[in-house]
Amino acid sequence: MAVELFDDEVADAARVHRLENYHRSRISAGLIWSSVALVLGFVIWASYFRIDEVARAHGEVIASSRVQIIQTVDGGVLSELHVKEGDHVKAGQILARLDPTRVEAAAGEVDARIIGLRARIARLRAESTGQSAPRFPSDPDPALREQADIERALFLQRRQSLQEDITALQTAVNLASQKLNLVNELERSGDVSTSERLNAQRDLNEARARLLGRRNKFLDDARADLTKAEDDLGQTLQQMAGRRQQVHDTVFTAMGPGIVKNVRVTTLGGVLRAGDEIMQIVPSDDALIIEAKVLPADIARVQVGLPATVRLDPFDYTIYGALQGEVIYVSADTLKENTPRGEEIYYRVHVRLKSHAEGQSDRQEEGSLCAVRQGVSSTSCRA
Repeated sequence: MAVELFDDEVADAARVHRLENYHRSRISAGLIWSSVALVLGFVIWASYFRIDEVARAHGEVIASSRVQIIQTVDGGVLSELHVKEGDHVKAGQILARLDPTRVEAAAGEVDARIIGLRARIARLRAESTGQSAPRFPSDPDPALREQADIERALFLQRRQSLQEDITALQTAVNLASQKLNLVNELERSGDVSTSERLNAQRDLNEARARLLGRRNKFLDDARADLTKAEDDLGQTLQQMAGRRQQVHDTVFTAMGPGIVKNVRVTTLGGVLRAGDEIMQIVPSDDALIIEAKVLPADIARVQVGLPATVRLDPFDYTIYGALQGEVIYVSADTLKENTPRGEEIYYRVHVRLKSHAEGQSDRQEEGSLCAVRQGVSSTSCRA
């Protein structure tokens, strides 16, 4: 009886051991299959997904056309200043004036030369073509009428002088012709030799040549003077265009709406040299972009078309959020800038901000309305 009881206990222990091995094998198999599934899942995830890399940079908000610098071209004396720093200006609004006295006087001298040349050309054209009177331009300008009267009087004087010379030369031709006729009669009667007849013929030819030469010289001189006067007029007209531009450059106007910034000269009567800056205009209707300075170590992670997140310095990121944008420009080479910390080397990157309609959140748009203006710096520009 005791032996049977012992056999039953051994059988029960064996069954328990088999059950324990079965459960352990199932747990091990589950762990193995779970590990395999985890590895396969990671491989699949790594194949279809990528980890974003972030490049950080500092920058500031600028206008796409940048700040407009108002500066002199030829210099001068400041006579009027119509704006002050911080004023809002409209397109075409006058900002300042330089004293135009000097450039207007120079322009007046050139204009007087043009008037004189035009009247002279009309007189020379009449002389070279044999007109009875010059045809001056119809212009109510008193200066032109005065110059026309001078040239008309000169035309009459020169024509009278030519006519007197021609009359005298024609008289000489007539006398030489009469002498030749007389010598011919004497030669036929045998009173003079053939050589005397030839001398008389030579004198007549010379008289005729002097008469023709006087007429031709008058026409040739008139044509040569006309050509020179026309060349001088062309050059003087070019000079006049430059003088008029100088007069125009004494008035400084705003090219577009904006805000006055950095007024350099405020003293009326102050002397400005060519190229001196008077003030700057910050455009107010231009598209705004972020200009960031990316370190060379981070430039490999930045390219055109990538999204960017912009945080502005004056506004708490936790309250106003960030602005979203897109990289639109990356400089082709590095730039250098001297800073208090030494020479800084960077790449210039432009980021265009997205509008509310393009997906900005209400919280982000609130910040952008308050902060996106030129000169605002960004402590973080992530691309």
